[in-house]
Amino acid sequence: MARRSAIVIAAAFLTVLIVPAIPAVAGGGCHSGATQGKGDTVELVDACPTPTILTIDTGGTVSFVNEDPFAHNVIGSAWGHPEDLNQGEAFTATFDEPGVYPWACWYHPGMTGAIVVGDGTGVGNGAAVDVSSFSQPEPSPVVEVRTVTRQASSAPAVAGWVIGPLLGIGIGLGIAALIRRRPRPAA
Repeated sequence: MARRSAIVIAAAFLTVLIVPAIPAVAGGGCHSGATQGKGDTVELVDACPTPTILTIDTGGTVSFVNEDPFAHNVIGSAWGHPEDLNQGEAFTATFDEPGVYPWACWYHPGMTGAIVVGDGTGVGNGAAVDVSSFSQPEPSPVVEVRTVTRQASSAPAVAGWVIGPLLGIGIGLGIAALIRRRPRPAA
């Protein structure tokens, strides 16, 4: 009987750990497809950039703001912010030449996006992105990390971390009930 209880506890424990991690394993949480937007901000929410494709004018500045409770980074071709952006921090880059500037988060494989500058035709390789050197000890005026006050929690992420453990406990209790009901062989 003790062995069965140990199996039930182990199954419930593994379920509590695995269920909330499913969105991250599935590629970063962006499962609704690409979203397009205009403006000057890309929010990193639920391991998904919002919008995934941002259109700006030539010479425009974009802020990448991390709204998640875990770190992200922004890596482009010859531009970006490889250092951790923790919750509430932001990275800002100015794009001086038209083109398409793709980027990704190293930590979350499905978390990618693009900045479309002007009409989208042009350099697009990062040569005209104004960011500071990563080895500079002091930040330049164009690249800054700032704290942003988060006004509302991300409902899908919170739901996953609340529902996952509850689901794991429920499954564990269900398995325990089935094991207890199973008839024992006659001796």
